[in-house]
Amino acid sequence: MSLDTTILRWLSLHRTPALTTVARVAMDAGMSNTVIAAAGVVGLVVVAAKRWWWQGITIAASVVAAQSAARALKHMIHRERPPMDVSVVHVGAFSMPSTVAAMTAAVAVTAYSVLPWPAEHRRWVGGVIAALLVCIGIAMVYLGAHWPTDVLAGWGLGAAVAGIVMMVARVASRRVRKSAAPASGILDTPDVATRVHSSGRLPGNRPPGP
Repeated sequence: MSLDTTILRWLSLHRTPALTTVARVAMDAGMSNTVIAAAGVVGLVVVAAKRWWWQGITIAASVVAAQSAARALKHMIHRERPPMDVSVVHVGAFSMPSTVAAMTAAVAVTAYSVLPWPAEHRRWVGGVIAALLVCIGIAMVYLGAHWPTDVLAGWGLGAAVAGIVMMVARVASRRVRKSAAPASGILDTPDVATRVHSSGRLPGNRPPGP
């Protein structure tokens, strides 16, 4: 008997109504389209209010990339879901890696890395994010929606995808800043700035003829 099967069978023998209810809530938080849409709207409002455009784009790209990668791997691996005799919920499609685990890991890693958290709060923010991630993962295994290794694979995939997306975002951000540097450098020169302010045009630009 594999470790995956041993863990699921042990959990199936120790489920309680209260724990099952809590696990369902945690799993729904990670899978519900309504919850995901609400989180997206809140995130968009925060991004617009704070003008965190690069951060918002990076987080969104990580989620989409993690979801796409997980779905592609599912069809390559073809692993079946846990059997019905050890499951409380029955989900279709293939099992490994967990798409929810991949997406939540991608969000967690990217949000923790790119958002400007205050230095004194970073430790507890990281702890809260990690705790939420683990709770959702455990809930999916407890309910029999996934094998334990499905969730572990999803976390690893999500973290890896987040790292790649953040690396690409940093390179793109540097290129944008470099391309904007020459123009800003001209305007930042004191003499040029004075003449632009007084004349309304850059040096060397002649006024239009009559």
